[in-house]
Amino acid sequence: METLLPGMAALRNNIHPLLIHFPIAFFLGALVMEGMAVLHDEKFHFAATWMLYLGTLSALVALPTGFIAANIVAATDPRGHDAPGHDFIHIHRNWMIASTAVGILLTGYLFWINQKKNWASHRWRLLLGLAVLSTLVALGADRGGRLVFEFGTGINPAVLKTAAEGADHGDDNGNHH
Repeated sequence: METLLPGMAALRNNIHPLLIHFPIAFFLGALVMEGMAVLHDEKFHFAATWMLYLGTLSALVALPTGFIAANIVAATDPRGHDAPGHDFIHIHRNWMIASTAVGILLTGYLFWINQKKNWASHRWRLLLGLAVLSTLVALGADRGGRLVFEFGTGINPAVLKTAAEGADHGDDNGNHH
């Protein structure tokens, strides 16, 4: 497995990075499709419906992996609660719990609307709800991105140390990158 998928081996049983992109893409896609349905052609509502359903389902899968990832990071980072960016783990978690909860509520609301075949009278409220959901997702994803790219959370400490020691990557032509 390590030869075939070396990136998977590097995750060290943390599958959260593999799953988090699905709810983000589906929720934002649902907003775009519903916007198209409201402003241009209601046929886009079908795509928005399934994107919201799949976004909520994938969020329900990704959320528990985030808790597992936090425990893996806590167990493997010797700095524990003193690790840089540790507070962002809690902020990221709270935004994503809120996002998942709003996704569940909107999914229930959308299911009810579609069962009543009463989309037209609810379309602006649904679009507003999807905008709120997308904002929550963007805020949570931003904090998750900061954890990795600013603070190195979840990154193998040996890699961070090696990268810091070899920060000058000049080549024979004097180019630095």
